[in-house]
Amino acid sequence: MSAPPDATAAIREIIAQLAAIPDPVDRARAVSAVLDAVPALQRELRTVRQEAVNVIRETRTLAETADLLDISQPRVSQITKGISRATKH
Repeated sequence: MSAPPDATAAIREIIAQLAAIPDPVDRARAVSAVLDAVPALQRELRTVRQEAVNVIRETRTLAETADLLDISQPRVSQITKGISRATKH
């Protein structure tokens, strides 16, 4: 199985494409549209991550999952419960 593509690099490429829009009005509008979408995109990303971590937890212990993801055990637990760092409980 091959490694997944570098998602951060893909996002940076999109930023570069936005930065390359020649007309500053069009560029500002395009960037504003993306910025407006960021909260919803973050929710979607957190959901994808939570689902992945839950799948890992089906066959791995909390400690193993934490080691695999290079995060703390409490953070694994938070992710499986859908608790983001920004969430106040």
